[in-house]
Amino acid sequence: METPEGPSDAELIARVRNGDLEAYGELFGRHHHAAERMARQLVPANDADDLASDAFAKVLDALRSGGGPDISFRAYLLTTVRRVHVDRIRSGRKVQATDDIAAYEREPETFDDPTVTGFESGAAAKAFASLPERWQAVLWHTEVEGEKPAAIAPLLGLTANGVSALAYRAREGLRQAYLQQHLADVAGDRCRWTTERLGAYVRGGLTKRENRNVREHLDDCAKCTAVYLELVEVNSALPALLAPALLGTAGLGYLAAASGAKVGLVGFVATGWKKATENSTRTAVSAGAVVVVAVAAVLAAMALTGNDTPPAAINNPPAQQPTQPPVEPPTVPPVKPPTVKPPSAKPTTAPTTAPTTEPTEFEPTPTPTAPTTATATPPVPTTPILDEGLLTISMPPGGGGPSTRAGGTQAEAVKFVITIKTPAQNQNPVVIGIKYGAALGWPLSGNPRGWTCTPATGTCTATNSAAPQPLPVTFDSPTGGTAAERTFTVSAKTGRLYDDDSETLTAPPRTDENLLKIVTGKADPDVHHRILTVAPGTGRPSVTLKITYGSSLEWPIAASPAGWKCTAKTQTCTALTPAKPAPLPADFDVPSDGSSAARTFTVAATAGLVSDTDSQTLPGVRQDESLLQIITPTPQTDPNPFVYNRFLKVNGVANRRVTLDISWGRNLSFLSALDKDWTCSRSTDVRRATCWTDNYSKPFNSEWNAWLPGTGTANQITVHARVGGRQDTDSAQIPPSTGRR
Repeated sequence: METPEGPSDAELIARVRNGDLEAYGELFGRHHHAAERMARQLVPANDADDLASDAFAKVLDALRSGGGPDISFRAYLLTTVRRVHVDRIRSGRKVQATDDIAAYEREPETFDDPTVTGFESGAAAKAFASLPERWQAVLWHTEVEGEKPAAIAPLLGLTANGVSALAYRAREGLRQAYLQQHLADVAGDRCRWTTERLGAYVRGGLTKRENRNVREHLDDCAKCTAVYLELVEVNSALPALLAPALLGTAGLGYLAAASGAKVGLVGFVATGWKKATENSTRTAVSAGAVVVVAVAAVLAAMALTGNDTPPAAINNPPAQQPTQPPVEPPTVPPVKPPTVKPPSAKPTTAPTTAPTTEPTEFEPTPTPTAPTTATATPPVPTTPILDEGLLTISMPPGGGGPSTRAGGTQAEAVKFVITIKTPAQNQNPVVIGIKYGAALGWPLSGNPRGWTCTPATGTCTATNSAAPQPLPVTFDSPTGGTAAERTFTVSAKTGRLYDDDSETLTAPPRTDENLLKIVTGKADPDVHHRILTVAPGTGRPSVTLKITYGSSLEWPIAASPAGWKCTAKTQTCTALTPAKPAPLPADFDVPSDGSSAARTFTVAATAGLVSDTDSQTLPGVRQDESLLQIITPTPQTDPNPFVYNRFLKVNGVANRRVTLDISWGRNLSFLSALDKDWTCSRSTDVRRATCWTDNYSKPFNSEWNAWLPGTGTANQITVHARVGGRQDTDSAQIPPSTGRR
């Protein structure tokens, strides 16, 4: 797992509060370049290092006293740089001798900076301040600094993926908080219901019914429509509000120095005017008010504390340096006036008088500012606007019916109606696009009434943009597939308005006789080998086998089969690769007895919405006449001449389990077996015993006594031998009819 390198800023801050100055040195190494970059926006370059050092000292004092930030060190430090700069300006205005220096010292967090007073009272700063400090820190580094998650991860003690997830939540939280702050002072009694939902309406968070009600109100209320269109623009420009809200006008220069871009007041005003003019004439007044407020805030920030305070922009931006020399301006006016007025009399007189009398007074009213205010044609609005009421997908009554598939077979059809509601007197083309999953097909045949459709591009265009006809679409009912493969999406667009909606079709469960197969494995007289195979397929989340069996059978699956996860308790197996399940071996011991039901097993396969069931009845133990022999020993091989010995031999078996069921007549008695490789157990019947061995290596020696001679069942022993799936039964007389014992 990816891990951040080094301690986070929060850990270092905690160590500094505990007296660890080395931790503060690491914070200095991480953030001093940013502090110097901020300082260069406020003071000349040769003084930037001193200003940054003073700010670091202020923050250290705050942390030692228990104050300062807990997580967002960078934003706090840059704010301290700006405040220390203002402290220097104020102390330079008026020097007062005093012995009580403590009365004039302030911590950074107690300073009331007029640079951003307008911003801090606005919706952006209120929304930002309402966020948790952890969210503030990640928003600063991602939105203001523009840093990558990998670079931010060590500062916050997270992984790069963790930073991305945290930034996503923080951005959403800031946007929602900003929208609600922005609407707090706007909502009236008559429009309160609508304005309370405009934030979620812009973000696409309302239900269809609420979207319809909001849109109908916007059609009738010019004031709420103006607020809505303004919020559309504001919602897409939240990151641009953070730097001025925290750093004042120096924040623009700080961002420009960090990115290499050139940011100035003219560019800021032009951007604001473009945002205002992108809205329709219906909202020109409200949007214009937003730009006026933004420009006024920037001008107030540049003024700082009054005319006696030198603005920081005078010391730094190179854009004003060409206006400094008083000798060159006389040569500039004769070049531009001929493009406006052909006569050259006035341009030749103006340059000779202005520079000789008072060259410094000519600069405050330069003629090049005129073209910036003379915007003859506002830019055409291009920002897309999400209109949740533009598109509706509905199912008509009785929306199912038969249809014909490509192969000519009958299929159940699912019908929908796409409805487009455009603004009144709409003149923009209305185009919809239809995308669908792999389990669906193109839902139209030809061109429906009022539409021209192209299956190759998946689009349809309305012939009447002002009042598009409802568009009926018909899908064959899917026979399987995942939810994504059974989903279709419709996107509608007309002018700047757009909307999209989607529906997921349900696929009924079905049976596929080719899904499951039970294949017979290798031949084995003692074990029934079976292989369970499931046909491969896509679009199914899982493949499960349920194995049930009769009382004469046992669980047939090995402990850890390849490609499967099986549980004997639930009698189920789940494929590890549903798209292509591995063959699953199932080995059943040959059942010794039982009915057909007791020897039957059933496998039920389920693959998504498709299922199949198969079963088999296994044969029981088969008769093998050559399996068992009852051997009478010769006098030379007889181990005990005082009893009747009979060797029970099982043929063709080595190192296997062998079971012998022995019974005898009333004139005989079975003596205790002394063969150490065998184990015998007598049942409640005094003339019946079972002997077995798990590792057959030699015949079993049974010893008998005969109380009375005779023939028939009274002097007969019967032995039933069973090995795996084979069995045999044999019998012998004791004493034998011959003279041999």
